[in-house]
Amino acid sequence: MENTYYRRIFNGCLFLVPALLLCTKNFSIGAILILLLTATWYLIKEKRNYTLDKIDWMVIIILSAYFIANIPIYLSDMETTRYFKGASRYLFIIPIYFFIRHIVTETTTPRKYLDWGIVVGAVGTIVIAIYQFYVKGMPRVDGYLYSINFGYLSCSLAFLALTLANSSHIKKILWLSFLLCCFATILTLTRGAIFAIPILIIFSVIFQSKQNKCKNIFKTILIMLVFFWGMYAYSAQFKERINFTVTEFHRILSGDVADAESSGGRIQLWYAATQSFIKSPLIGQTYAQREETIRQLYQEGKISDWPISVKRAHAHNQYFEMLASNGVLGIFAIIALIFTPLCFFLKHISKSTHALTGFVFVLGFSIFCLTEVPLEQNLISSFYGFVLAVLINFTRNDLDNIQDSET
Repeated sequence: MENTYYRRIFNGCLFLVPALLLCTKNFSIGAILILLLTATWYLIKEKRNYTLDKIDWMVIIILSAYFIANIPIYLSDMETTRYFKGASRYLFIIPIYFFIRHIVTETTTPRKYLDWGIVVGAVGTIVIAIYQFYVKGMPRVDGYLYSINFGYLSCSLAFLALTLANSSHIKKILWLSFLLCCFATILTLTRGAIFAIPILIIFSVIFQSKQNKCKNIFKTILIMLVFFWGMYAYSAQFKERINFTVTEFHRILSGDVADAESSGGRIQLWYAATQSFIKSPLIGQTYAQREETIRQLYQEGKISDWPISVKRAHAHNQYFEMLASNGVLGIFAIIALIFTPLCFFLKHISKSTHALTGFVFVLGFSIFCLTEVPLEQNLISSFYGFVLAVLINFTRNDLDNIQDSET
């Protein structure tokens, strides 16, 4: 009876996190907080002697590496706790992971709550997007977030829907949810999220199609080309964004990096981040030191004056940001946070639908990290950690199911 009570709380939060993700202001974090308090209470009350296996240790490393990597640079600075802004969220997911681990068995995986949560989240997302873009006339949809973060989360929600569809009892509704979230993503005009869509679709098709892979990939590419051509032809904002991108890349290839307002600025920040790493390779530089590095590079004529205006020398790239602020420790942290779960899911992708979902989900964020620092943002870091905890547990249950059937 008591275990059923805990399951109901988990089922409710599993529904609410994706359902409230983009159509409310951080309400999904509230659902995660409720689950955290419940998990903490459960683990303290039960006081069982848990035996940690390899997957448990892997999850602990994944969710704690970013926080640990920030400790040295914080001790060097001691002026702001911002270094732990996103990193602390992953630590809070650890008890949630173990809570899910012990109350959800292979026979009670609550997939229907996750599936319907994604559907409701997709509807809420597209309502917000259409209202802001077509009714209010906003140039870029941002919901209750910055447009870039809205784009990343909308895209990730889309591919949760797509990759879970084939094993769901509401397959067609999830496919529709995928399309709605993709359209919402495009309305944000977030290039990092829009360019990720065709890449993630191709990987989804490759791993989901057991037969006629080349044929299915060709069809998928053809459909995407027609779709993007239609958007380019009939959406003035989308056309302007694409033309702006083409112009920027042309200037970069011509050597006029400083004249490429957005992409060129990012490249200069990435260059500055590498210089910060060279100056302090072990633990990275503090925000003040990184800003000083940028000023020195400007005085030496190596970059334009635009990067000087960027607060905390924000690199607009997760990899370069961690390289500059965390040094070698940042490299280990990004391997733990991105590439370790990516390899875990890839290893089991032929045996588990949830492993496929996890692989595409993490792959999406590995692409998002090229143009921003999403894993530091409060809502994104909470959502990313929560979904990892859920999908790793669901994948484990799939593997246990297969093992039980073979014995």
